[in-house]
Amino acid sequence: MDERSKYFRFCFIIYLVALNNFGFGLSSNISTLKKNARIIVIGAGPSGIAATTKLMENGFDNVTILEAEDRIGGRVYTTKLGNYSIDIGGQWVHGQDGNVVFQLAYPLGLVDVSDAPRYGTKEEFLDSSGNLVDAETVTKVGEFFNTHIYNDDKINAGYESIGEYAEKEFDEVFKNDPIILNQKRKFLHFLELSILESDSAFSWHDVSAPGYAVYKIFAGDQLGNWKERGYSTILDILMKRYPDPENEIPVINNTMLNAEVMSIDYSQNVERSPVLVTTTEGQVYKADHVIVTVPLGVLKAKHQTLFIPPLPDYKINVINYTGFGAVAKIFMLFDEPFWNSENKKRVLHFSFVWNEDDRQKIEADPDKKWLYGMDSAMTVEYKPQLLSLWVTGESVKDMEALPEETVFNHSVEHLKRFLGKKYNVSTPIAMMRSRWYSNPHFKGTYSYRSVETHKQQVFPEMLERPLDVQNMKILFAGEATESERFSTVDGAIRSGWKAADRLIDHYKKNE
Repeated sequence: MDERSKYFRFCFIIYLVALNNFGFGLSSNISTLKKNARIIVIGAGPSGIAATTKLMENGFDNVTILEAEDRIGGRVYTTKLGNYSIDIGGQWVHGQDGNVVFQLAYPLGLVDVSDAPRYGTKEEFLDSSGNLVDAETVTKVGEFFNTHIYNDDKINAGYESIGEYAEKEFDEVFKNDPIILNQKRKFLHFLELSILESDSAFSWHDVSAPGYAVYKIFAGDQLGNWKERGYSTILDILMKRYPDPENEIPVINNTMLNAEVMSIDYSQNVERSPVLVTTTEGQVYKADHVIVTVPLGVLKAKHQTLFIPPLPDYKINVINYTGFGAVAKIFMLFDEPFWNSENKKRVLHFSFVWNEDDRQKIEADPDKKWLYGMDSAMTVEYKPQLLSLWVTGESVKDMEALPEETVFNHSVEHLKRFLGKKYNVSTPIAMMRSRWYSNPHFKGTYSYRSVETHKQQVFPEMLERPLDVQNMKILFAGEATESERFSTVDGAIRSGWKAADRLIDHYKKNE
């Protein structure tokens, strides 16, 4: 080899060394590390599905979901009643601007929204004698709710709970209106159930007044519906099973159903040492990273035994003091609708208020007292033979503990009590109810800002924060980790993406 050839060969070797030193060779190694990184996602709800799809789309091939239920979806659960798809869990798309669910689904023609007043809904207020509440009273109580309960400046002025604020404000607003003031108990009870329906608490004295203003409301229709489909469609969109199944991300193939996690052992908290995830069946998974997306209700019940070693105090505090309750739905299927079903695309909302004599009787009946917590019945968009009955507060626990037949009979009796004078209420042909509170894999429906949340100064970002920022071994996601969109499906999805982004960025830093 002549001197010139030797020189060029030497330069080429120096060039290769330089490439490696500047990260090009290392990048290949990092890409391999990323490709082979063992990631366990606990929970196949919207946050778990969102995290997994984003990781797989970014080159992480070794991702496994462990799901305790026999299905995916978590608190998004679309099933069948008759020929209709019904949502036992999440049902509506709340808002449009900034809502990732709306942004994903609306361009595909899957979500129906309205810009009509009150989103195109119609309401009827009836008392327990079956009479319509007079229009003037309904207007006054409605204005009180809309102009005072949602007035953030007033709520923040020294009140701990939304219940305390509402009760004092009611007395002040209606002090010169004896007709309404004499029915204070009736209307405050209805207002409380309305609050609990949106905040998933068991008492409005548990719901933080300053925290009430934290939730971010996206502009647009708050009752966007899925037409003939159900909310589980969003999972298909995330996994790219819809609209073109040819593009499906293999999430389902990497999901282990009926795999309830018993422990997450991160005691070997040094680089390269695995996290050991053990299921109740004794299966052990080794992971470089674990994303925990289980509901807050499960963390409240099991964090002491779930994590080895125990979680740090700040995590335990946010788990203990963040609110988590339950709302229940009972779907009734009828041969023919007995109500006015002119507009099948929007909700007809029946609101129920109890007269004092009837209240005393129902509360004295241990089997039926749960009906005091059934505040409304609604038609279901695009499903004209369905009614959904809503149960809130402590009544959720009582209802879920009753046999199916008892719930059916009590519910029919309830409808006839409130609607029987105006409508010829027929007997339903089928019923299906939710049971989120009594399901050990959920222990409730969604989180809320409790009075204790603000007393103890614990907030969702503390729950979302990874345990080990340097190695990213244990991460958290789920609606309860969302600072502004807690309690929503879109918030859960965003949290899953955020956890995935943390891991993506973690590997990029080393490239």
